[in-house]
Amino acid sequence: MLKELRGKYLFILPSLIFIFLFLIYPILYNVNLSFKNTTLINLLQGSDKYIGFMNYLSIFKDPIFLQVLSNTLLFTIVSIFFQFTFGFLLALFFNSSDFPLKNFLQNLLMLPWFIPIIVKGHIWRWFFSDMGTINSFLIGVGLINNPIPWISSTSLSIYSLIIANIWLGIPFNFILLYTGLKGLPVEMYEAAEIDGANFLQKTLYITIPSLKPVIITTIMMGCVFTIKVFDLAWIITKGGPANSSHLLSTFSYSLSMEQSQFGLGATVSNIMILLVCLITMFFNFQLSKD
Repeated sequence: MLKELRGKYLFILPSLIFIFLFLIYPILYNVNLSFKNTTLINLLQGSDKYIGFMNYLSIFKDPIFLQVLSNTLLFTIVSIFFQFTFGFLLALFFNSSDFPLKNFLQNLLMLPWFIPIIVKGHIWRWFFSDMGTINSFLIGVGLINNPIPWISSTSLSIYSLIIANIWLGIPFNFILLYTGLKGLPVEMYEAAEIDGANFLQKTLYITIPSLKPVIITTIMMGCVFTIKVFDLAWIITKGGPANSSHLLSTFSYSLSMEQSQFGLGATVSNIMILLVCLITMFFNFQLSKD
């Protein structure tokens, strides 16, 4: 018996070592770093000291951080709303329709999900540039006379990121919701049709309630993925201009890698992790009630 248990634990030992080295240890190290005044200079000198919660206090007093937090919440809420709405409508359309080229259009819809993120970022940066595709089209049809500063304006840059992220997340929402719709029993819809229910009534009173666990899971995963978006935002705007499009992820990177404020950078990333954990706990609680 003891040998069998030992053998089982030996099989999972490599996985446990991997989880500790690449998941648990980095998180613990990051938490520890957030309680120290670590910069590049005192790190090299070995003179960084524990300062308690001073990094957290200084971050929450920083007006730039408050703007970054506001940007992240705006970016997440608006992105999730439109990603889910478009994904759900497309899932309903493809689930209730049968037409030529249906499979081809479904595969085409998934294209944004398969393109490498670095390519997507540069594509959207080109779209939003002063002489990029969007401005060229708007000028060509006579809607504007001068290029719109999509990513060089402090008031528009965050919305440009949101547009790019919505496009990026629609396929993810679509495939989860479409798969969920395919799993619903057709008998419920047949009974509703006999009772005279129309498409809207079937959607409101059958599809949405039956699909509630899938909807909650989709929104939860979308929130997690959106809050931690880094590469797309960094490629398109790098947090600029004047910090107007910084997210928690890009701000943490900027503090650590550009300003060498490793303690403050770790503090911001820990706040982001805490925000993700709170959101995950909330949605898991909603799932547990069903």
